[in-house]
Amino acid sequence: VAPPASVVNGAPAPLAMPPGTVNAPAPPPAHPMPTHYQHQSQAMAPAQPLAQPLAQQQQQRQQQQQEQRESSVITAVGDLKSEEELVYAVGVNPVKERITIIFRGSVTKSDFMTDARISMAKMPDPRSFNGTEDDSSGGELGVHQGFNDYLFGERNGQSSKYVEIMEHVSQLMAQNPDRKNYKLYVTGHSLGGALATLFGLYAAASSTIPLPVTVVSVASPRVGNLAFARTFAEMESQGKLRHLRIANHKDPVTLGPTVSSKRALALSAKAFSPLGYLALVVTGNGEGGDEEVYYHTGMKMKLFKHVSSVSSQRCELTYSGITIISGSKKPVAIDQEDMAEIEQSNKRKKKESSAELPMVSYHYGTSYSERMASVESDMKGMTLNNVYREKVGGMPWGG
Repeated sequence: VAPPASVVNGAPAPLAMPPGTVNAPAPPPAHPMPTHYQHQSQAMAPAQPLAQPLAQQQQQRQQQQQEQRESSVITAVGDLKSEEELVYAVGVNPVKERITIIFRGSVTKSDFMTDARISMAKMPDPRSFNGTEDDSSGGELGVHQGFNDYLFGERNGQSSKYVEIMEHVSQLMAQNPDRKNYKLYVTGHSLGGALATLFGLYAAASSTIPLPVTVVSVASPRVGNLAFARTFAEMESQGKLRHLRIANHKDPVTLGPTVSSKRALALSAKAFSPLGYLALVVTGNGEGGDEEVYYHTGMKMKLFKHVSSVSSQRCELTYSGITIISGSKKPVAIDQEDMAEIEQSNKRKKKESSAELPMVSYHYGTSYSERMASVESDMKGMTLNNVYREKVGGMPWGG
Protein backbone atom coordinates (compact mmCIF):
# COMPACT_ATOMS: atom_id res chain seq x y z
CA VAL A 1 0.00 0.00 0.00
CA ALA A 2 2.94 2.33 -0.60
CA PRO A 3 2.06 5.69 -2.20
CA PRO A 4 3.27 6.26 -5.77
CA ALA A 5 6.70 7.72 -6.30
CA SER A 6 5.27 11.01 -7.45
CA VAL A 7 3.58 11.41 -4.04
CA VAL A 8 6.69 10.54 -2.06
CA ASN A 9 9.25 12.41 -4.12
CA GLY A 10 7.22 15.38 -5.27
CA ALA A 11 6.24 16.28 -8.82
CA PRO A 12 7.62 14.07 -11.59
CA ALA A 13 10.70 15.23 -13.45
CA PRO A 14 10.05 17.24 -16.63
CA LEU A 15 9.81 15.13 -19.74
CA ALA A 16 12.91 15.05 -21.96
CA MET A 17 12.49 16.23 -25.56
CA PRO A 18 14.05 14.00 -28.22
CA PRO A 19 17.17 15.76 -29.53
CA GLY A 20 17.10 17.37 -32.90
CA THR A 21 13.37 17.20 -33.51
CA VAL A 22 11.82 20.49 -32.37
CA ASN A 23 13.30 22.79 -35.01
CA ALA A 24 13.98 20.25 -37.76
CA PRO A 25 12.07 21.47 -40.86
CA ALA A 26 10.55 19.05 -43.34
CA PRO A 27 12.66 18.62 -46.51
CA PRO A 28 11.20 20.24 -49.67
CA PRO A 29 9.64 17.88 -52.23
CA ALA A 30 11.90 16.81 -55.05
CA HIS A 31 9.30 17.83 -57.69
CA PRO A 32 6.32 20.19 -57.50
CA MET A 33 3.01 18.40 -56.92
CA PRO A 34 -0.30 19.27 -58.47
CA THR A 35 -2.56 21.19 -56.12
CA HIS A 36 -5.42 18.67 -56.16
CA TYR A 37 -3.03 15.94 -54.90
CA GLN A 38 -1.49 17.96 -52.09
CA HIS A 39 -4.31 17.50 -49.50
CA GLN A 40 -4.39 13.69 -49.95
CA SER A 41 -0.62 13.43 -49.79
CA GLN A 42 -0.43 15.46 -46.57
CA ALA A 43 -3.07 13.26 -44.92
CA MET A 44 -1.14 10.13 -45.77
CA ALA A 45 2.25 11.53 -44.76
CA PRO A 46 3.72 10.77 -41.30
CA ALA A 47 3.31 13.35 -38.50
CA GLN A 48 5.69 16.25 -38.61
CA PRO A 49 8.64 16.01 -36.16
CA LEU A 50 7.36 19.03 -34.24
CA ALA A 51 4.23 17.11 -33.19
CA GLN A 52 6.10 14.03 -31.97
CA PRO A 53 7.37 15.45 -28.62
CA LEU A 54 3.89 16.76 -27.79
CA ALA A 55 2.36 13.33 -28.40
CA GLN A 56 5.06 11.69 -26.33
CA GLN A 57 4.45 14.10 -23.47
CA GLN A 58 0.73 13.41 -23.53
CA GLN A 59 1.30 9.65 -23.64
CA GLN A 60 3.73 9.78 -20.72
CA ARG A 61 1.37 11.95 -18.67
CA GLN A 62 -1.43 9.46 -19.25
CA GLN A 63 0.86 6.61 -18.24
CA GLN A 64 1.86 8.42 -15.04
CA GLN A 65 -1.77 9.09 -14.20
CA GLN A 66 -2.59 5.44 -14.78
CA GLU A 67 0.27 4.36 -12.50
CA GLN A 68 -1.00 6.70 -9.79
CA ARG A 69 -4.50 5.30 -10.10
CA GLU A 70 -3.18 1.76 -9.84
CA SER A 71 -1.14 2.49 -6.71
CA SER A 72 -2.56 2.03 -3.24
CA VAL A 73 -2.36 5.13 -1.09
CA ILE A 74 -2.12 5.11 2.71
CA THR A 75 -4.83 7.37 4.09
CA ALA A 76 -4.48 6.85 7.86
CA VAL A 77 -1.89 5.54 10.31
CA GLY A 78 -2.62 4.84 13.97
CA ASP A 79 0.74 5.02 15.74
CA LEU A 80 0.56 7.98 18.12
CA LYS A 81 0.98 5.66 21.11
CA SER A 82 2.94 2.91 19.40
CA GLU A 83 4.66 1.85 22.64
CA GLU A 84 1.35 1.22 24.40
CA GLU A 85 -1.25 0.38 21.76
CA LEU A 86 -1.66 -1.58 18.55
CA VAL A 87 -0.42 0.04 15.35
CA TYR A 88 -2.40 0.00 12.11
CA ALA A 89 -2.61 1.63 8.70
CA VAL A 90 -5.49 2.09 6.27
CA GLY A 91 -5.01 2.26 2.50
CA VAL A 92 -7.23 2.59 -0.55
CA ASN A 93 -6.74 1.29 -4.10
CA PRO A 94 -9.18 2.74 -6.68
CA VAL A 95 -8.21 0.32 -9.45
CA LYS A 96 -8.59 -2.84 -7.36
CA GLU A 97 -11.58 -1.16 -5.67
CA ARG A 98 -10.52 -2.19 -2.20
CA ILE A 99 -9.77 -0.69 1.18
CA THR A 100 -7.02 -2.45 3.11
CA ILE A 101 -6.30 -2.46 6.85
CA ILE A 102 -2.85 -3.56 8.01
CA PHE A 103 -1.95 -4.43 11.60
CA ARG A 104 1.63 -4.38 12.86
CA GLY A 105 3.14 -7.49 14.47
CA SER A 106 4.83 -7.72 17.87
CA VAL A 107 7.53 -5.09 18.38
CA THR A 108 7.12 -3.43 21.76
CA LYS A 109 6.93 -4.71 25.34
CA SER A 110 3.20 -3.98 25.30
CA ASP A 111 2.81 -6.14 22.19
CA PHE A 112 4.56 -9.12 23.76
CA MET A 113 2.61 -8.72 27.00
CA THR A 114 -0.55 -8.79 24.89
CA ASP A 115 0.57 -12.04 23.26
CA ALA A 116 1.11 -13.62 26.68
CA ARG A 117 -2.38 -12.90 28.05
CA ILE A 118 -3.94 -16.17 26.91
CA SER A 119 -6.98 -16.26 29.19
CA MET A 120 -10.36 -16.25 27.44
CA ALA A 121 -12.42 -13.07 27.27
CA LYS A 122 -16.15 -13.33 26.66
CA MET A 123 -17.40 -11.43 23.61
CA PRO A 124 -20.90 -11.22 22.11
CA ASP A 125 -21.58 -12.88 18.79
CA PRO A 126 -20.48 -10.40 16.06
CA ARG A 127 -23.98 -10.28 14.60
CA SER A 128 -25.40 -9.34 17.99
CA PHE A 129 -22.52 -6.89 18.45
CA ASN A 130 -23.45 -5.11 15.21
CA GLY A 131 -27.22 -5.44 15.56
CA THR A 132 -27.47 -7.71 12.51
CA GLU A 133 -28.78 -10.84 14.22
CA ASP A 134 -30.03 -13.80 12.23
CA ASP A 135 -31.16 -17.33 13.07
CA SER A 136 -27.57 -18.51 13.54
CA SER A 137 -26.42 -15.70 15.82
CA GLY A 138 -26.43 -15.66 19.58
CA GLY A 139 -24.33 -16.76 22.50
CA GLU A 140 -20.87 -15.72 23.58
CA LEU A 141 -17.50 -16.33 22.01
CA GLY A 142 -14.24 -16.99 23.80
CA VAL A 143 -11.51 -14.66 22.52
CA HIS A 144 -7.84 -14.35 23.45
CA GLN A 145 -7.82 -11.76 26.26
CA GLY A 146 -4.80 -9.85 25.02
CA PHE A 147 -5.96 -9.56 21.41
CA ASN A 148 -9.49 -8.66 22.52
CA ASP A 149 -8.32 -5.86 24.84
CA TYR A 150 -5.94 -4.47 22.21
CA LEU A 151 -8.70 -4.18 19.61
CA PHE A 152 -11.89 -3.63 21.62
CA GLY A 153 -10.58 -2.14 24.87
CA GLU A 154 -11.52 1.46 25.70
CA ARG A 155 -8.84 3.59 27.37
CA ASN A 156 -9.32 6.87 29.21
CA GLY A 157 -12.81 7.33 27.84
CA GLN A 158 -11.66 7.02 24.22
CA SER A 159 -13.30 4.72 21.71
CA SER A 160 -11.74 1.35 20.93
CA LYS A 161 -9.32 0.81 18.07
CA TYR A 162 -12.01 -1.20 16.31
CA VAL A 163 -14.37 1.79 16.35
CA GLU A 164 -11.55 4.15 15.36
CA ILE A 165 -10.57 2.06 12.33
CA MET A 166 -14.17 1.52 11.23
CA GLU A 167 -14.64 5.29 11.29
CA HIS A 168 -11.69 5.66 8.89
CA VAL A 169 -13.27 3.09 6.58
CA SER A 170 -16.66 4.83 6.72
CA GLN A 171 -15.04 8.19 5.91
CA LEU A 172 -13.24 6.74 2.89
CA MET A 173 -16.52 5.37 1.56
CA ALA A 174 -18.37 8.64 2.22
CA GLN A 175 -15.73 10.79 0.50
CA ASN A 176 -16.36 9.24 -2.90
CA PRO A 177 -19.61 7.61 -4.08
CA ASP A 178 -17.55 5.20 -6.22
CA ARG A 179 -16.12 3.67 -3.04
CA LYS A 180 -19.43 2.50 -1.60
CA ASN A 181 -18.86 -0.91 -3.16
CA TYR A 182 -15.14 -1.19 -2.39
CA LYS A 183 -14.30 -4.49 -0.69
CA LEU A 184 -12.50 -4.59 2.66
CA TYR A 185 -9.24 -6.51 3.08
CA VAL A 186 -7.53 -7.01 6.44
CA THR A 187 -4.00 -8.33 6.91
CA GLY A 188 -1.05 -8.56 9.29
CA HIS A 189 1.84 -10.76 10.44
CA SER A 190 1.97 -12.62 13.79
CA LEU A 191 0.15 -10.41 16.33
CA GLY A 192 -1.04 -8.41 13.32
CA GLY A 193 -2.49 -11.57 11.77
CA ALA A 194 -4.41 -12.36 14.96
CA LEU A 195 -5.81 -8.82 15.11
CA ALA A 196 -6.75 -9.04 11.41
CA THR A 197 -8.65 -12.29 12.08
CA LEU A 198 -10.56 -10.78 14.99
CA PHE A 199 -11.27 -7.51 13.19
CA GLY A 200 -12.40 -9.29 10.01
CA LEU A 201 -14.96 -11.42 11.85
CA TYR A 202 -16.68 -8.44 13.47
CA ALA A 203 -16.43 -6.19 10.40
CA ALA A 204 -18.09 -8.89 8.26
CA ALA A 205 -21.18 -8.65 10.48
CA SER A 206 -21.48 -4.88 9.97
CA SER A 207 -24.36 -3.65 7.85
CA THR A 208 -22.22 -0.89 6.28
CA ILE A 209 -19.40 -3.01 4.80
CA PRO A 210 -19.72 -4.60 1.32
CA LEU A 211 -19.26 -8.35 1.53
CA PRO A 212 -17.30 -10.52 1.60
CA VAL A 213 -14.62 -9.21 3.94
CA THR A 214 -11.27 -10.84 3.14
CA VAL A 215 -8.68 -11.64 5.81
CA VAL A 216 -5.13 -12.58 4.82
CA SER A 217 -3.22 -13.48 7.97
CA VAL A 218 0.45 -14.44 8.03
CA ALA A 219 2.03 -16.42 10.90
CA SER A 220 -1.00 -15.86 13.12
CA PRO A 221 -1.48 -17.56 16.49
CA ARG A 222 -4.91 -18.90 17.42
CA VAL A 223 -7.49 -16.27 18.33
CA GLY A 224 -10.56 -17.92 19.88
CA ASN A 225 -12.32 -21.02 21.15
CA LEU A 226 -14.61 -23.48 19.37
CA ALA A 227 -17.59 -21.09 19.49
CA PHE A 228 -15.40 -18.44 17.85
CA ALA A 229 -14.27 -20.88 15.14
CA ARG A 230 -17.83 -22.08 14.54
CA THR A 231 -19.17 -18.54 14.13
CA PHE A 232 -16.29 -17.75 11.78
CA ALA A 233 -17.06 -20.83 9.64
CA GLU A 234 -20.80 -20.04 9.58
CA MET A 235 -20.11 -16.57 8.20
CA GLU A 236 -17.72 -18.06 5.65
CA SER A 237 -20.49 -20.46 4.55
CA GLN A 238 -22.82 -17.47 4.09
CA GLY A 239 -20.34 -15.74 1.78
CA LYS A 240 -19.74 -12.91 4.25
CA LEU A 241 -16.14 -13.71 5.11
CA ARG A 242 -13.03 -15.26 3.59
CA HIS A 243 -9.77 -16.03 5.36
CA LEU A 244 -6.47 -17.15 3.85
CA ARG A 245 -4.29 -18.18 6.79
CA ILE A 246 -0.66 -18.51 5.68
CA ALA A 247 1.50 -20.59 8.03
CA ASN A 248 5.05 -21.84 7.62
CA HIS A 249 5.55 -25.51 8.40
CA LYS A 250 7.20 -25.75 11.84
CA ASP A 251 6.50 -22.12 12.78
CA PRO A 252 5.90 -22.49 16.55
CA VAL A 253 3.84 -19.30 16.88
CA THR A 254 1.12 -20.68 14.61
CA LEU A 255 0.76 -23.71 16.92
CA GLY A 256 -0.33 -21.75 19.96
CA PRO A 257 -1.88 -20.98 22.22
CA THR A 258 -3.50 -24.38 22.67
CA VAL A 259 -5.49 -23.75 25.86
CA SER A 260 -6.35 -20.78 28.03
CA SER A 261 -4.32 -19.90 31.11
CA LYS A 262 -7.24 -21.12 33.23
CA ARG A 263 -7.12 -24.60 31.75
CA ALA A 264 -3.32 -24.66 31.70
CA LEU A 265 -3.26 -23.91 35.43
CA ALA A 266 -5.88 -26.57 36.16
CA LEU A 267 -4.10 -29.23 34.10
CA SER A 268 -0.80 -28.40 35.77
CA ALA A 269 -2.37 -28.67 39.22
CA LYS A 270 -4.08 -31.91 38.26
CA ALA A 271 -0.74 -33.43 37.26
CA PHE A 272 1.40 -32.21 40.15
CA SER A 273 -0.93 -31.22 43.00
CA PRO A 274 -4.21 -33.14 43.39
CA LEU A 275 -5.17 -31.03 46.40
CA GLY A 276 -4.49 -27.85 44.47
CA TYR A 277 -6.60 -29.14 41.58
CA LEU A 278 -9.43 -29.98 43.98
CA ALA A 279 -9.28 -26.46 45.34
CA LEU A 280 -9.59 -25.05 41.81
CA VAL A 281 -12.61 -27.25 41.07
CA VAL A 282 -14.35 -26.29 44.32
CA THR A 283 -13.88 -22.58 43.57
CA GLY A 284 -15.27 -22.98 40.06
CA ASN A 285 -11.90 -22.78 38.30
CA GLY A 286 -11.67 -26.29 36.87
CA GLU A 287 -10.07 -27.09 33.54
CA GLY A 288 -13.25 -26.40 31.57
CA GLY A 289 -14.17 -27.88 28.17
CA ASP A 290 -13.96 -26.63 24.60
CA GLU A 291 -14.64 -23.10 25.78
CA GLU A 292 -11.06 -23.07 27.13
CA VAL A 293 -9.41 -24.61 24.02
CA TYR A 294 -8.14 -22.53 21.09
CA TYR A 295 -8.96 -23.32 17.45
CA HIS A 296 -7.71 -21.90 14.17
CA THR A 297 -9.99 -20.50 11.44
CA GLY A 298 -9.98 -20.05 7.69
CA MET A 299 -8.33 -21.67 4.70
CA LYS A 300 -4.88 -22.78 5.79
CA MET A 301 -2.00 -22.44 3.36
CA LYS A 302 0.94 -24.35 4.84
CA LEU A 303 4.26 -23.46 3.26
CA PHE A 304 7.07 -26.01 3.33
CA LYS A 305 10.75 -25.23 3.20
CA HIS A 306 11.27 -28.30 1.05
CA VAL A 307 8.90 -30.44 -1.04
CA SER A 308 6.09 -31.82 1.13
CA SER A 309 6.03 -35.49 2.11
CA VAL A 310 2.43 -35.69 0.86
CA SER A 311 2.81 -33.64 -2.31
CA SER A 312 5.30 -32.64 -4.96
CA GLN A 313 4.49 -29.00 -4.22
CA ARG A 314 5.77 -26.77 -1.43
CA CYS A 315 2.27 -25.69 -0.46
CA GLU A 316 -0.70 -27.49 1.12
CA LEU A 317 -4.24 -26.11 1.35
CA THR A 318 -6.64 -27.40 4.01
CA TYR A 319 -9.94 -26.27 5.52
CA SER A 320 -11.49 -27.39 8.81
CA GLY A 321 -14.59 -25.18 8.78
CA ILE A 322 -16.90 -27.90 7.42
CA THR A 323 -16.07 -30.22 10.32
CA ILE A 324 -16.60 -27.41 12.81
CA ILE A 325 -20.03 -26.50 11.41
CA SER A 326 -21.35 -30.01 10.91
CA GLY A 327 -20.07 -31.40 14.20
CA SER A 328 -19.61 -34.74 12.40
CA LYS A 329 -16.44 -35.28 14.39
CA LYS A 330 -14.45 -33.35 16.91
CA PRO A 331 -12.23 -30.86 15.09
CA VAL A 332 -8.50 -31.11 15.66
CA ALA A 333 -7.18 -28.13 17.58
CA ILE A 334 -3.48 -29.02 17.36
CA ASP A 335 -1.31 -29.76 14.33
CA GLN A 336 0.13 -33.04 15.60
CA GLU A 337 2.67 -33.31 12.77
CA ASP A 338 4.18 -29.90 13.44
CA MET A 339 4.18 -30.43 17.20
CA ALA A 340 5.99 -33.77 16.90
CA GLU A 341 8.70 -32.31 14.68
CA ILE A 342 9.21 -29.34 16.96
CA GLU A 343 9.56 -31.65 19.98
CA GLN A 344 12.21 -33.62 18.10
CA SER A 345 13.98 -30.40 17.24
CA ASN A 346 13.86 -29.39 20.91
CA LYS A 347 15.65 -32.59 21.85
CA ARG A 348 18.33 -32.03 19.22
CA LYS A 349 18.84 -28.46 20.37
CA LYS A 350 19.29 -29.57 23.97
CA LYS A 351 21.95 -32.05 22.92
CA GLU A 352 23.73 -29.37 20.94
CA SER A 353 23.42 -26.92 23.88
CA SER A 354 22.23 -24.21 21.54
CA ALA A 355 20.75 -21.07 23.06
CA GLU A 356 18.66 -20.38 19.95
CA LEU A 357 14.96 -21.14 20.21
CA PRO A 358 14.04 -24.03 17.91
CA MET A 359 12.33 -23.12 14.64
CA VAL A 360 11.91 -19.47 15.65
CA SER A 361 13.53 -18.36 12.41
CA TYR A 362 10.59 -19.89 10.53
CA HIS A 363 8.39 -17.21 12.06
CA TYR A 364 10.32 -14.27 10.61
CA GLY A 365 8.97 -12.28 7.69
CA THR A 366 12.00 -13.13 5.58
CA SER A 367 11.25 -16.84 5.87
CA TYR A 368 7.65 -16.26 4.77
CA SER A 369 8.79 -14.12 1.84
CA GLU A 370 11.18 -16.82 0.66
CA ARG A 371 8.60 -19.58 0.86
CA MET A 372 5.90 -17.50 -0.80
CA ALA A 373 8.32 -16.74 -3.65
CA SER A 374 8.98 -20.47 -4.07
CA VAL A 375 5.28 -21.21 -4.68
CA GLU A 376 4.47 -18.13 -6.73
CA SER A 377 4.40 -20.04 -10.02
CA ASP A 378 2.07 -22.66 -8.49
CA MET A 379 -0.34 -19.93 -7.40
CA LYS A 380 -0.72 -18.27 -10.81
CA GLY A 381 -4.33 -18.20 -11.94
CA MET A 382 -5.58 -19.32 -8.53
CA THR A 383 -8.16 -17.23 -6.67
CA LEU A 384 -9.34 -17.47 -3.08
CA ASN A 385 -12.92 -17.93 -4.26
CA ASN A 386 -11.92 -20.92 -6.38
CA VAL A 387 -9.95 -22.42 -3.50
CA TYR A 388 -13.02 -22.20 -1.28
CA ARG A 389 -15.17 -23.76 -3.99
CA GLU A 390 -12.72 -26.62 -4.38
CA LYS A 391 -12.29 -27.30 -0.66
CA VAL A 392 -15.82 -26.54 0.48
CA GLY A 393 -18.16 -26.74 -2.52
CA GLY A 394 -21.73 -25.51 -2.81
CA MET A 395 -21.16 -22.31 -0.88
CA PRO A 396 -21.89 -18.77 -2.11
CA TRP A 397 -18.36 -17.53 -2.72
CA GLY A 398 -18.45 -14.31 -4.66
CA GLY A 399 -16.93 -10.85 -4.93
